Amino acid sequence: MADKFSRTPEQTRRARALRQSASKTEYKVWLVLSRKQMGVSFRRQHPVGPYFLDYYCPSLKFAVEIDGDWHDPNRDARRDAFLGERGISIMRIPVSHIDESLEAVAQRIRSEIELIRQREG
Repeated sequence: MADKFSRTPEQTRRARALRQSASKTEYKVWLVLSRKQMGVSFRRQHPVGPYFLDYYCPSLKFAVEIDGDWHDPNRDARRDAFLGERGISIMRIPVSHIDESLEAVAQRIRSEIELIRQREG
């Protein structure tokens, strides 16, 4: 898994471009996840292999992915399998859920973080 010391310059450029082109919806989620508001640190557009994770918590190996209309279920399944092989759990959230209730999405993420912490015990 790439960390901040092993990513390539191209991955760094791509991650930066993805962060700068984030949608308003993605930015709303970032405002909820940033500054350790969930009790853990998240990174935006974190590279893992050939993929970039929308939001990633390295200490829990937990990714939050925002799924809009552009997501291909077959590609997502391959991606999820790749990440799962590396011990990374993924929570997929449709854009429509964020637009309906950001607070409900935040609560769902908080609950998942607690479950992961309990499993790690």
